Amino acid sequence: MAKRHGLSIVPAIRLDSVLRYNPSMKERPYAIPAQMGFIVYEVTLTMASLSFAREKELGTLEQLLVTPLRPLELVIGKSVMVWIVGSLNFLGMFWLVTAVYDVPMRGSFLVLLAFSLLFVAVEVSYGIILSAFSASQQQAVLYTFMLAITDVGLSGYLVPVRSMPALLRSITNVSPLQHYLAAVRAIMLKGAGLDVLYPRLLAIAAIGMVVGLLATAAATRQSE
Repeated sequence: MAKRHGLSIVPAIRLDSVLRYNPSMKERPYAIPAQMGFIVYEVTLTMASLSFAREKELGTLEQLLVTPLRPLELVIGKSVMVWIVGSLNFLGMFWLVTAVYDVPMRGSFLVLLAFSLLFVAVEVSYGIILSAFSASQQQAVLYTFMLAITDVGLSGYLVPVRSMPALLRSITNVSPLQHYLAAVRAIMLKGAGLDVLYPRLLAIAAIGMVVGLLATAAATRQSE
């Protein structure tokens, strides 16, 4: 009717969608930071889980135990080397992600580095526990694979945490990988700082303290 009389129809409300994060709707900026975090996780956990298992399999653990080193010092020595390699792995992955894949880095690198160094230390502790209860490298790899499947399922890497049932969402709070991936995405894509992410940093630190004590006890007991 309005068109017949030369009148134009103008909508009363106009909706304009504005995307605050990832306005180009590209998958790469969202997916690659999480993949970087997962690779850091997997490499560190695998290396740590093979540390004592390799010594047991080669029969060199007994030779280490007869040295003047105490079991705790032996555990610390193994852990520090894996932590250094895991930290260097993060630095290499970060360069690859930002320089080669051109993923934006909107937040503070120092904040991301603090999260990463702490997260690597936690995963070293997890790996030491797996290694202490593994009789061979093959068994250690199997344990690592089983833990990785569980962690990936609870981390939000494949399925967003908010889409999980309430019970699983509560369980994800004890997954350091979940806190780390969320922090990596928030720092790199949103520019979030410690004023927003400090609860996740404290959560990783708390989990690390518990797991670190368990790792020390397990490795020391196995060494004795």
